[in-house]
Amino acid sequence: MLPGPCSFFAFRCNIFYYNQNTLMRKGSIQFMAQTTTSSSVGENQEIPEHINPRIILLSLGMFALGTDAFVVAGVIPVIARETGVVEGLVGQLVTVFSLTYGLGAPVLAALTGRWSRNRVLVGALGLLGLANLASALSPSFPRLLLTRILAGCFAATYAPLAYAVGVSLAPPARRGLALALVVIGLTTATALGAPLGTWVGEQFGWRFSFTLVAVLAGIAFLSLIICGLPETAAPAPLALLARLRPITQPRVILTLLPALLWNVGIYMLYTYIALLLQHNMHISDVSIFLVCSGLGIVLGNWSGGLLADRFGTRRLILLFLSMLLLVQLFLPLLTQTPGGAALSLLLWSTSAALLFIPQQQRVLNLAPEHANVLLALNNSTFYLGIAGGAALGGLALRFFAVTQLPWIGGVSIFLALVVIARGLRGQATVAETGLQAPVDQREKVLILPE
Repeated sequence: MLPGPCSFFAFRCNIFYYNQNTLMRKGSIQFMAQTTTSSSVGENQEIPEHINPRIILLSLGMFALGTDAFVVAGVIPVIARETGVVEGLVGQLVTVFSLTYGLGAPVLAALTGRWSRNRVLVGALGLLGLANLASALSPSFPRLLLTRILAGCFAATYAPLAYAVGVSLAPPARRGLALALVVIGLTTATALGAPLGTWVGEQFGWRFSFTLVAVLAGIAFLSLIICGLPETAAPAPLALLARLRPITQPRVILTLLPALLWNVGIYMLYTYIALLLQHNMHISDVSIFLVCSGLGIVLGNWSGGLLADRFGTRRLILLFLSMLLLVQLFLPLLTQTPGGAALSLLLWSTSAALLFIPQQQRVLNLAPEHANVLLALNNSTFYLGIAGGAALGGLALRFFAVTQLPWIGGVSIFLALVVIARGLRGQATVAETGLQAPVDQREKVLILPE
């Protein structure tokens, strides 16, 4: 993932543009309206006619954030070797970052809601760079663990604001594209940034991997300071209890639970994928295989939106989860050769990424009037799944070989399948009684007017 504005424009036309516009049509338009109403209809403010090019700087910040989130998985063997800590414990660097992000995002959003959005956004990005510099200079593993917690806090503060500010930099008709341009930084990080950071770590040491992230965040920070962001009136901040209130509803819990389970299963393996590849193929440099995995994520995100627009989301999730489970169970056998590893990781990551857009639509269709809160909770579920997978994977490595992690993670994916299948059966039973339409039909009519 070689960073820079050109790489984002190269991906712009075929990744997330269609998906995000699909999400807008199916409910997230209300989220866009809430985050931009006060900034676009003010008495003395003008509605922008074109997307502000500063949005690319927000995307570069997301690129740094995404690289930071996923680079550790590729350099776990290097960190373990140089610090004298077992691989399972090193994997907890992913756990603390993701757990802090997942739990901290709604709390930090509530705490900073009354401050200037632009100042908080730029400040969080600068502090993210400093936290990664502190990671690179950490003299011991406990200090390194602490810096990852700090990095998780600043990432959790930056990302939601980047989405909101990015949308405010575009006219109403192009907000989907604006959001896509911000998100594409995170997507590109999985395809290029994390493999690049892994390669740097394997060639020059793990400290240079964190230094790379610090440089990326620093470039975006300084660019935003120099170029500036237009001041906009922030919407009324939501209290923490208001942000968390939808999760008290059983149907919200049953919608988020499968995503938590399958992300635990995925990241139980992904966190330690470098160990698996090194064990099976007796190699040290795995960065090229992480590129294959990243490309699968890009492909899955793009095609997931196309498919979700034509078919019901719940049945698509069942299909994609089944594909994911099947490929993951065979990964220990398929990664014995370079060709098999590249192809199987591409299929595996594509299957995982195909779940993203249908899950987003399911969440949005629960209650479009709470779209912004539900999207935040869904995002937190994603990172809590990463944290849980990394933690359980590290624990499993104390008792099992790394080649057994795909099967252990497969149990969690299977449980997600069971929850989805039972929900689908329950909806079908209710539909037969004539009390309400099947869920897929309801999802297709829950479209807010633009």
